[in-house]
Amino acid sequence: MKPLLEVVGRSILREESRSQMKGIGSILGNLSPGVLGSLPVQPNRTEWVVVDDQTVERLVRTFEFNDAKRVKDFVTHLIFEQEEMQHHARIIIEGREVTIETYTHNVNEVTELDKELAKFCDDLYRDVQDFYGDREAEVINDNYDE
Repeated sequence: MKPLLEVVGRSILREESRSQMKGIGSILGNLSPGVLGSLPVQPNRTEWVVVDDQTVERLVRTFEFNDAKRVKDFVTHLIFEQEEMQHHARIIIEGREVTIETYTHNVNEVTELDKELAKFCDDLYRDVQDFYGDREAEVINDNYDE
């Protein structure tokens, strides 16, 4: 992971603006960029991958749960949301793992509807983890445009 200052560029952060910085800059103070990369908490990227097999492009992600009750809660809420959206993904349940494959069927590729459904799945997964008090796999930095 690249330090924030490498991504943004040092020229953006002038000395006079550093004293007025709010947010993470004021919290972390004068830590060097190398220290920022070694902090124990790092944001995770979304675990959705784009699969393109020459005929269909789709978003795919596998969610892992601690037991069947959590799987059932996740899938039940997902089914109701799909009905509301009128956009349905392929749901594969294998033990404590649920794999979601979504794409827009009439164009055979990923569209905004698929990205919305992927975001809903991520949010639902976090909600199920929070409800049971065992949030193990957190998606902090959702990026559906890759």
